[in-house]
This record gives sequence, structure tokens and C-alpha cells, in this order.
Amino acid sequence: MEWFEEFLRLYFRVGIEEAYKFKHKNIPSKLYKYQPYKENRISTIINKKLWFSIPKDMNDPFDSRGICWNTNEIEDSLKTRVQKDKIKEFGSIDSIVDGAIASLRNNIKITCFSEKLFSMPMWSHYANNHTGFCIEYDFTRLSYENDLTKYLFPVGYESHRYDITDLLKMAISEPDDPRVNLFFFLMLLKQSRWSYEKEWRIIKMKRPEEKEFTSGLEDCPLKPTAIYLGVNFDKNEVHSVKEKLKNFDIPIYVLKVSNSEFFEMELESIN
Repeated sequence: MEWFEEFLRLYFRVGIEEAYKFKHKNIPSKLYKYQPYKENRISTIINKKLWFSIPKDMNDPFDSRGICWNTNEIEDSLKTRVQKDKIKEFGSIDSIVDGAIASLRNNIKITCFSEKLFSMPMWSHYANNHTGFCIEYDFTRLSYENDLTKYLFPVGYESHRYDITDLLKMAISEPDDPRVNLFFFLMLLKQSRWSYEKEWRIIKMKRPEEKEFTSGLEDCPLKPTAIYLGVNFDKNEVHSVKEKLKNFDIPIYVLKVSNSEFFEMELESIN
């Protein structure tokens, strides 16, 4: 994703505000949140909420820790006896780094979206085998300064974990270097087998005054731009969904299997 490299260049070399302005221009106008059909999931739309999960509750054990490091190289980089003795006080290099990563993961919440509406794996995995629904959002309607758009980022996919050895050495020798903030952006790295998700995620950081993070609902000022019901959505519940959302002026569609030579779906409006 070439534009994201430009975002990082602006972030570290020009200015953070300019970087966020640039990123805002590259946010897709349509992002989709897949959901199982449950009463509380429909109520999130009515109450303008989004469900955020902490990394340990997500379905990828490597979520927010797609990284590795060379322990020996880091130990060799400790130039002074004081540095080495300090490391010994807290344990091994590995235990310190593991602890720092765990602390980072325990202090964030994530909500996920996809660029794709007609994704069969996404409907199967996240919308309960096509019996659920999908919510469409347009985050470009919010300013670049809004926390939801500011901390909305695309996920990158790689076959290997990112080696943070040099970054850790920098954090030890130059802790005030702004490039240490790269640790935050490494939370956007996932294994390439997840690439079908075309994921974007909003990352919420815990403030010092907040209590321990748990998965849960957070405010979202943005009204959905459309609702899509899965091809196996319970037909007896369609009227119920329409009634609950009748005052919100949100288009509602049902996915149907098309009569096509390709494995395609089509949309039918139920408004």
C-alpha cells in the first residue's frame, strides 16, 4: 500500500497533522462491519455504538504482536554495565520485551471493518454463515481530527513477522526518538493468510485515568449509510429489522444468489 508509506513519511518527517490529513483522503468511502444477528447488535445501530475488542479476545493469536527480535543482538548492544545490570533487575531481554508487548496489547481496543461487501469468507466467519448482517459506514464524513478517523488505519499483510531488533535498540539508546512510535503502527501487521479480509481498524488507546480495558461498546457519532442482510438471514426477522430502523432513514438490502455463470451475489432493496 504505497500511500501508507507516504503517510509514515509525513508522520515522522513533516508533521503529524499533515500525515492525518493525507490519510483521511485515502480512507474508503465505504467500510463494512460484519455482524451475527443478535438483538444487542441491532441496538448498537440505534444507540450509535461500535463494539471494540481487546487483542486477546480476537481470533488471531498474533493480533497486535506480529513481531520478533534477536535477543543476542540486543544484549550485545547494551554498551554499559549499568544498562546490563538494569536488564538483570527485570529479568531477561525476552521477558522484558514480552512484558512490554503484553502491556501495549492490554491498553488498546480494536474495532474492525472490511473494504469488501461481497466476501464469502467474511459472511461465513463473521456473520454466522450468512445468517447475520453487515453495516456500511462512511468515515470520510467525519473530519480528519475526529478520533474515529484519526485512529482508523489499514491493516498490512506479510508472510513473516516484523523484526524489531533495531527498533528495540533505538528505544534503549534513544528513548525520546520519535521513531519509537513505530511500535504503534506495528499493531497493524497481520499474517498474509488474513489478507482476504481487506481490513481497516480503529485503535483506541487507554488514557491514564481509565480503568483496565475490556471488550465492549463505545460511542460512534456516525450513522450507517446502509444495512445488508445475509443471504441466509431469517426471513421472519426482516420485518422486525425494518421496524426497529424505520426512523433512521438507512437503506436496507438483502443479499441474494444471482443467476450468473460466476459465484456472485446481488442486492434486493427492502425499504
